Amino acid sequence: MVNELWYWQAVEAINYPFPQRLHRDVSWLESEIIGWCRTYHLIQDHLQEQRLRSALLAEFVARANAEAPRSMLRLIGLWTVWFFLLDDLTDTASSVEALAGLHVRILTVVTGGKACDCDHPLTRAAADLSALLRQYAGKVTLVRFQRALAQTLEAHLWEVSTRIADIQPDSATYTNMRIWSGAFLPMIALADMARGFVLPSHIFDHAIVQELIHTATQAVLWYNDLWSYPKEIQAHKAPHNIVHILVSEHRLSLPEALSLAIAQHDQAVQRFLHLKTQARYLDDNDYTVLRFVESIEGWLRATQDWSRRTDRYRPQIVRTFSA
Repeated sequence: MVNELWYWQAVEAINYPFPQRLHRDVSWLESEIIGWCRTYHLIQDHLQEQRLRSALLAEFVARANAEAPRSMLRLIGLWTVWFFLLDDLTDTASSVEALAGLHVRILTVVTGGKACDCDHPLTRAAADLSALLRQYAGKVTLVRFQRALAQTLEAHLWEVSTRIADIQPDSATYTNMRIWSGAFLPMIALADMARGFVLPSHIFDHAIVQELIHTATQAVLWYNDLWSYPKEIQAHKAPHNIVHILVSEHRLSLPEALSLAIAQHDQAVQRFLHLKTQARYLDDNDYTVLRFVESIEGWLRATQDWSRRTDRYRPQIVRTFSA
C-alpha cells in the first residue's frame, strides 16, 4: 500500500537547507487569486473555489517570494495558479491535436495577439497575464519567459502523447522532459524581475547558471513526484512519475524505488549547492548572482513547506500552520 506510514515518513524526512519565509500579504494574494479566477471563469462554482483555496497556492507563492512587492507577488501568483490549472487540464486531455490547438492560441496571445470570446478561459486568462507582464518586464525577460513557456507546452504534448499511446518512458527521457513539463522554468525566468533586477544574458545563459537552474528543477520536480505518486498511481495505471518509472525500469520494489528517487533528488540538491559557490564568481557584482540563486532557493524551500500543508496531494492531511 502506497499510503502507508513508512512512505510518508521517508518523504517528509527530506529537508531543504534554506530559510523558511512567508510574505505578510498572503491573505491579500489569496483574495486576488480568487477574484481573478472568477473574472476569467477559471472557477465556476463554490466547490471549485474551495478546492483552489485548500490547495494553498497563495501560500506557496508567498513563501517563494517573501520579499517581492505586491505588484510582483500578484503577477507571479496568478501565473503560478494558471500553470497549475493548465497542468490539471493536461492530466485529463484525451487528444494531442486538441491540446496543441489550445497551445497555439496561448502562444499567440502571450506574444501579443488578441484573445476572443470563443477562446478557452485559460487562453483569455493568459492574454490578461501577458499584458500585465509586459507592463513590468523588459524584452530580455519576455524572451526568456516565452521560450520557457513554449518548451513547457511542448513537454505537455509529449506527456499526453505517451499516455494516450500507453507508453512508459524510460528514466533518461523522463528526466529530460520532466524538467520542462513541471513549469518551474517559466517561473525562474521571472525570478530576477520579481526582485527588481534583470540578470545579464551572459550570466543567465552561462553553462554554470543553466546547470544550476536545471539541477534545482530536477530536485524540486523529483520532490513533487514523491508527494504526488500515491495520488497518481490511483489515477493512472502507468503514471508519469519517477517512482513508478524506477519500479518498472529496474524491477525494484516500491521501497527500493523510493530510496533511489530520494538519492537522485539529494544528489541534485548537492550539485546545486556546489554550483552556487561557482556561480558567485561569474561577475564582479556577485551579490546580483547570489540574489538570483536565493530566489531559486526560495522556490525550493516553499515547495517543501507547501507540500506538507496543501490538500493537493493528501486530502486528509492535518495541516498545522507554522510560518
